[in-house]
Amino acid sequence: MGKSVSITIHPSAVGAEYLTVSDAMHQVLDLVASLESTESQDASSRRIVWRLTEAHTNSPPFTVTAEAFPADPDISVGVEASRVAVLFSNGLRELLGGGDPGQFVDDISGPLKRVLKRNVNGVGRTEIVVEGEEPFNILPQNTRTAIAAIERREIDAGALTPDYSRTEYGTIEAEVFGIILWNYKPALSVRERLSQDRVTCVLSEELATELGPQHLWSEVWEGRRLLVGGAMHYGPDGSLKRIEADTADLRSWTDVSIADVRDIDILQGQSVSEHLRLLRGEDNG
Repeated sequence: MGKSVSITIHPSAVGAEYLTVSDAMHQVLDLVASLESTESQDASSRRIVWRLTEAHTNSPPFTVTAEAFPADPDISVGVEASRVAVLFSNGLRELLGGGDPGQFVDDISGPLKRVLKRNVNGVGRTEIVVEGEEPFNILPQNTRTAIAAIERREIDAGALTPDYSRTEYGTIEAEVFGIILWNYKPALSVRERLSQDRVTCVLSEELATELGPQHLWSEVWEGRRLLVGGAMHYGPDGSLKRIEADTADLRSWTDVSIADVRDIDILQGQSVSEHLRLLRGEDNG
């Protein structure tokens, strides 16, 4: 038998007598997602599969039990399952007590925040029993404490993370690979030449008119290179996210033969060694 984790969901004392199906199911799914992410955020690298071994409702509580099984039947995960389950249990207890569980909460913050918010809106109490550990409860009181602890950590992390959001005016060279609408405005999906990032290029009314009938855009513009000018909006990570374009000039491909390239005399009649000496200033004076 592998390590097991039991989750029991109780309705709110001030709400309806019964849980909604959505609250009960999503509370379990988000807790299991938190448990899985405690092992690894990368699903492909996880060695443990948490399988449903028991589920019942003695109205109104709803209880499920998940047991750790190996993703690869030839590999034992007993020790790893115990490590993950205890890390999950201890980290969640620390958070509910108002402490800072560190990297633990960063790895599972998405599903865990949904669990906590649901626990003050629809769910009254969530009891968690990790095999071999003391049971503990997520209650409205300690839920608010945990949410505040997460928010403090997020504020601290935000203060340490530089924000490169900005708007600049200029031009970029890009290749058109799609025709879309952005907030009901005509736009092109383009790939920026240097970064190869995909960017939404929103067209001004004047530019859209200049580019011709919209029903012909895919035929005329897909696969073409444009020099796009306008407002460049960059995200917090510094990457280009959106362009509000007011100019777009076609950049034609030029076929150059190898023979033409070979005929270019970039050394201007000098030998390689003579050219290098000139660059180093060795022939000056």
